[in-house]
Amino acid sequence: MKKHSMGKSACLKEMQDKGNPKTVISEIASHGGAYIIVSGKDDCTDKMLSDRLDGMRDAIAPLKAKDQLHIDFYGRDRLSTWLRRHPGVALWARSRLGKPLAGWRPYERWAATPTDQDDVFLIDDHPCVTDANSNLKETQTVSMGIQLTRDRFKEFGSTVRITGLSGVGKTRFVQALFEHEVGSDALPKSDVIYADLGQELIPTASELITYLIANDFASYVVLDNCPPDVHRNLQKQAAASRAKLRLLTIEYDISDDKPEETDIIHLEPTSEAIVSTLLQKGFPGLGQINTDRIAEFSGGNARVALALASRVDADETLANFSDEALFERLFSQRKGNSSELLQRAEVLALAYSFNVARNEYGDELSVLGTLSGLSRHALHNGQAELLRRQLAQQRGNWRAVLPHALANRLAKRALQNIPLEDINAELFKRENLRLLQSCAHRLGYLHDFEPARTLALSWVQHGAPLSNISTCDDQHLAILNHVAPVFPEVVLRSIEQASIDPEFASRENENFARFVRLLCHLAYEDETFDRAATVLLKFAETEESGENNNSIIRQCQQLFSLYLSGTEATPKRRQAFVQRLINSGNPKQREITNELLKSAFRTHHWRGFGPFHFGARRRGPGWIPKTHEEQNSWYTGFIKLLLPPLESSQPNERNWARSMLASHFRDLWTYAQCHDLLERIIHTHGLEGQWPDMWLSIKATLRLDSPHLPPDSLCRLQSIERLTAPSNTLGEIRSYVLPDHWRHIDFRDGEYQENVDDLRKKVLNLGELAAAELGIIEDLGDEIWVARSEALSWFGQGLAKVTEARVPVFELLASSFTRYGSEKTQPTVFARFLRGVHDAAPSQAQELLERALAIPAFKHQAIYLLAAVPITAWASAQLLQLAQSGELEARHFEILSYGRVHEGIPNSEFASLLSAINALDSGYLSTVELLKMRFFGRAIQHPIDEDLCATIRETIRKLLAEHESSVKRAPGREFDEVLVLGLGAEAPVGEVGEIIEMVCEGVEAYRLYAFDLSHVIAVLIKNHLEIFLSALFERGNGRLGVAASLFKERVGLEVVSLNGAPLDRVVAWCGDNQERIQKVAGAMNSFVVRDPTEPSGDQPNGVVLSEHIKSLLAVAKDKKAVVEAIYEDISPCSWSGSRAKVMEIRTEAFRELLNHPHDDVQAQVRTKLPKLEQAIHFEQEREAAEHNQREQRFE
Repeated sequence: MKKHSMGKSACLKEMQDKGNPKTVISEIASHGGAYIIVSGKDDCTDKMLSDRLDGMRDAIAPLKAKDQLHIDFYGRDRLSTWLRRHPGVALWARSRLGKPLAGWRPYERWAATPTDQDDVFLIDDHPCVTDANSNLKETQTVSMGIQLTRDRFKEFGSTVRITGLSGVGKTRFVQALFEHEVGSDALPKSDVIYADLGQELIPTASELITYLIANDFASYVVLDNCPPDVHRNLQKQAAASRAKLRLLTIEYDISDDKPEETDIIHLEPTSEAIVSTLLQKGFPGLGQINTDRIAEFSGGNARVALALASRVDADETLANFSDEALFERLFSQRKGNSSELLQRAEVLALAYSFNVARNEYGDELSVLGTLSGLSRHALHNGQAELLRRQLAQQRGNWRAVLPHALANRLAKRALQNIPLEDINAELFKRENLRLLQSCAHRLGYLHDFEPARTLALSWVQHGAPLSNISTCDDQHLAILNHVAPVFPEVVLRSIEQASIDPEFASRENENFARFVRLLCHLAYEDETFDRAATVLLKFAETEESGENNNSIIRQCQQLFSLYLSGTEATPKRRQAFVQRLINSGNPKQREITNELLKSAFRTHHWRGFGPFHFGARRRGPGWIPKTHEEQNSWYTGFIKLLLPPLESSQPNERNWARSMLASHFRDLWTYAQCHDLLERIIHTHGLEGQWPDMWLSIKATLRLDSPHLPPDSLCRLQSIERLTAPSNTLGEIRSYVLPDHWRHIDFRDGEYQENVDDLRKKVLNLGELAAAELGIIEDLGDEIWVARSEALSWFGQGLAKVTEARVPVFELLASSFTRYGSEKTQPTVFARFLRGVHDAAPSQAQELLERALAIPAFKHQAIYLLAAVPITAWASAQLLQLAQSGELEARHFEILSYGRVHEGIPNSEFASLLSAINALDSGYLSTVELLKMRFFGRAIQHPIDEDLCATIRETIRKLLAEHESSVKRAPGREFDEVLVLGLGAEAPVGEVGEIIEMVCEGVEAYRLYAFDLSHVIAVLIKNHLEIFLSALFERGNGRLGVAASLFKERVGLEVVSLNGAPLDRVVAWCGDNQERIQKVAGAMNSFVVRDPTEPSGDQPNGVVLSEHIKSLLAVAKDKKAVVEAIYEDISPCSWSGSRAKVMEIRTEAFRELLNHPHDDVQAQVRTKLPKLEQAIHFEQEREAAEHNQREQRFE
């Protein structure tokens, strides 16, 4: 490394000694090494770099091993680029230069191993690492865990979270990921950045990750002591940008929620042998007897072991010390006994965490001092000593006594020594709510300690904070969650009592998610399962079908899973619960039953809903079968629940049970191997086409699983396939027409389209057979009306092929629909029958259609039937009459947009029809859909005329007259082409003005929002800019607030910028009118992205002054007003990420005006810049304080 410039000759001279390569270079070459010259002064062009490399090659030319030596030259430009690619080395370089980033470190001894000790990572075969994302959650050895974690980081954007109690070696485990001596495929040390969020960080974690993402760095970011909410925010930040960085966070807390898109690796305490070895290295004078005893006491927790070892002298023997004596030794003076520190530690451990600042959270040390009788000074002194002994952790102003096992033991002593009423007297004060919540967090780990239960019970008594859980706010419910493990029976009884009120046991309850998750925990024990599940059912009944956001039913499903259920309830108990739901006769409960049975019948890919931890109670993944017989009994038990419905006299019951069994047949046969029971059921209920769905499922199983099935299983499956196959025309219709057609195509050999064609021919033939034997249609009953299948269309066309049977078929179908149909039933078969008749005899089709429209049962399907055949003038008139009558909802007319049915209607008639639809309730939404498809791709049969354009404008006015909730339902970009036609440059000025006035009035009244109208506004700006500007800025002081709402940037919302308007027209409209110039400048976005082709995200890397604002500044006489408008734009009202960063980037662009030709502009900018720098600095400090406050908490 040279400070001065190094040219070609200098490189040659540096590498040689008296004309020969230096000895050290010769040695490096013989070992296949590298020799690199770095100049701190040179910035090399390609030619300069080539010359210097030539000089280096000349210097080593005499060496025999010259080809083995790698040479290179780095100027400061290449060095800077290389450092940017390796952030870890860049951090090291900054520290060497005396410019470190506060709290951020490259790869080093993060685990704080003393420098005088070796830092070898200790490994044995003790299983202590768990992949929390796996289904089985098997514990692995440390070596396997290291490799597992490294594998998780193969892809950019990977996120891994290491969890485990304090003292189990999480930080050292992560450090080992980057060590080549440990396993294989170590992660690169040069690319890692580490920080402990317990320290003050400059920049904050969020700011540094923003910087790494913006500069596209491929780095590993390790964040120790990272709280769950901070992890989630950072993970989302990285995932949203598709960044190259990989995020690894470490935390001892284990919350119920599992972060999305995160691999969780959980560490348990290591073996006592490893801890003993660690102590022997750190305290060689203790001897193995003492280190083994300390390791035994610590239970594999290195933090406790190291703390205790530091309190033992070399001449002591601990072999006969009790656990209590060793515990007290942690807090004693050497060779002396002092209870002061122990007493202070007990009080501090009452809280899961506490704040030591006087001016934050009501001075929590003083509160703890008041309830314990100790002074604030004594407690402050105690926490400082605990930190020195590494029996507590620090994060900013926050402290926590750790590890938990130690803190829990201390808290038990405190509850014995402090009157419980003294604790409540302080914690029940409103200003101490956070401390009450933290104390509850601690109590949650003391379920086996009677004083803890007594204290918790006092919190649910009349007048106490948790006396009425139905009225508790979110903070008090967090307290309830924490203490629930102490007295689950009491909590369950309280929830049962509250659930008597339907408003409580409802998804409308804003805290439903907390109660549902808590009930899942309370359902763990077999004896409480029914009670907890019954209340869960009440919540689930209020959930809409298909809800995916925090779904209650999905959490209920987990309780009925063979694996990872989270409950020890026996299979019989769970089956009995489902049996009650089946027998209830409640439609919503039947819907829930479907989901529970889906979970019960699952045979692979089980997934848990979250961690099963519940305080310190011993919890696992729930009951699991120990033998094949128990597993088989699980599945057959749930199958037998369907036998009574299968034998029911009610068709709905039979069909439901048949559907459930058929849809799960493959899993139950191939994986669960319930062969005997399934065969008996099929022999009883499914012979000769009686059960088409089951036949199709059996065929699917044969197709997919035959190569893997044992011979006996395959033979039995082939046998029941033959037994269930359809044996007559009626059976074939039920098997080929009513189910989804793809279920057959998947089971046929050959090309897809050929298979479709073959199936279509078969179904058409079945239609002909049914037309020749009308009794078949009667036997089908309502089946052809309730089915949803493409094959129904083919069947309907087949029915029309028998000429002499068309009228009888028509009458029979009409009679059948009258009997079985409803206004929600889609008469597909009937419609396609009419189309088939039309293709052969159009006049007969119209005659039958006229008869159909006169049948009352087809009233709500009239438009559907009219659309089934090409629309004639008669049909168009019928549609108009239906729209004008108002008897049908507007949505029924949207079917005219499908398959371009509307193209048969001339523009003038179409315009009249749309006007009639507009007059219906919310008709404009249906009109929008029809217009959208009318002009889709402009592939229409008729030229555009003014009648249709006028209808478009009428529709827009209808749209703008509505509330924003209705406007949101209108299509966006798909409607652009329609807007362009209706609001073209030739549109009547009066109508355009009216539409613009409606936009302005709606936005002004907060009835409409600009981001919902962006497509309308964009067209108006393009075609009618001058009218729009006049409406905004010509009335008195103008509608400046409306203009800001319409055109100013909103993060995450699509807003049309006035910067998109043609610049020449904007300037021309302003003319020499200075008032117009100032108003328009205020509505402009002063800053635009420097390079629009680069993805900018929410925070672009660079912005410049927009051409629009610069042009307005150029023509303005009062330039100060325009500069003031630009200045106001620097501080955003809406932003994402760092506001300070946005201001910084915009200020840099603002500096461009220092070169403005007008002196008064330059002077104004110079006046503003110090204010901006001060504002940016203030915002940076505010953001840093906010981030640190959020990132440095324990809970």
